Amino acid sequence: MLEKPAKNISLRDLNDLVGNVRESKTLEYKREMRAGIDKEKIKFLATVSAFANTAGGDLLIGVEAIDGIATAIPGIEDLNVDGEVLRLSNLLSTSIEPRLPSVEIHPIDCDGGHHVLLIRVRRSWIAPHRVTLDNKFYGRNSGGKYPLDVSELRTAFTLSDTITDRMERFRVDRLIKVAAGETPLPLSSRPAMMIHVMPFSAFADRQNIDVVSLTKNGYVMPLPPGRQNHGNNSMVNLAGLVTFTNQPKQPAHAYAQAFRNGAVEGVEVLSLDEASEPYIASGVFESNIVATVQNYLHFLASIEFPPPAFVFLSFGGIRGCHLRHKGDGIGPYYSAGPLSEDTILLPAVMVGSEGTDIAGALHPIFNIIWNAFGLMR
Repeated sequence: MLEKPAKNISLRDLNDLVGNVRESKTLEYKREMRAGIDKEKIKFLATVSAFANTAGGDLLIGVEAIDGIATAIPGIEDLNVDGEVLRLSNLLSTSIEPRLPSVEIHPIDCDGGHHVLLIRVRRSWIAPHRVTLDNKFYGRNSGGKYPLDVSELRTAFTLSDTITDRMERFRVDRLIKVAAGETPLPLSSRPAMMIHVMPFSAFADRQNIDVVSLTKNGYVMPLPPGRQNHGNNSMVNLAGLVTFTNQPKQPAHAYAQAFRNGAVEGVEVLSLDEASEPYIASGVFESNIVATVQNYLHFLASIEFPPPAFVFLSFGGIRGCHLRHKGDGIGPYYSAGPLSEDTILLPAVMVGSEGTDIAGALHPIFNIIWNAFGLMR
């Protein structure tokens, strides 16, 4: 797979491949791939689904190759770009099951009316995917695509569940540690809210972040929840990189921890009312969560962790908490609660990328929070 985002790849980048870059497990060249009759369609669908079922990758249509090495970039002549992108998108959506969660089709202008089509496929979190035209599952290695055998299919079917189990275990382990005070900075002794944004690839591919480079190369930094407009400090630690607003070794109201595997954790202690009881201010609370998730997705995009990502919202030590919400105009707010539960783990929400409607994606779990206080939303 090429290192740049698909939308930023130009003819110059393609020319750099000529004579230098060989096809691999994550890269394939094709002079043309018409995908017109069923036989051609199966070949195209098998190539794309094999990437999704394995490690992801780029298919470049319009590139000549000899023995797997790019030799020229002739492009596709007289291509109706919009029509072809639509046709291939429709083919992928109707002929692969389950539907692929992440495919980009990006035309690259090669001058003279010629174009290369870049089909970028991310490793799928709901693999394996089946080509419905021949009812087969495909995988990929350095030699190209191949039909998956029974043992490989069994592994593929269990992999997604294994990865989501890893995410859930990670979340629960972090909640236990925060409750025990094992945090990168000491927290005020109040109930805490935890936001985790975990890219699928962080638990599928076991990638590692160079946390030191994050502090030097101008990357977007993950910020503590509710502290997007504050001055923040950061420091490296055993887990990765932590961002905070308070002075080190002083009680913190919030922090953001970027782990070396790519997962991001935001923790914020809840506010206390005049009677020292915890409460959630519904409007501010929801907008802060949305802003935090957007920030963490932006951070993951800046360090090239591909979508999708999963958002987990959890609460610890929350028994007795109230919800402040706007009423019908009588008084500044109404208060609902208190909660009898001490720990709340809300369902995971999958988001595709930083361009996703985060507020809309999180709406169902916001509803659950209101329901927990006995309110309709």
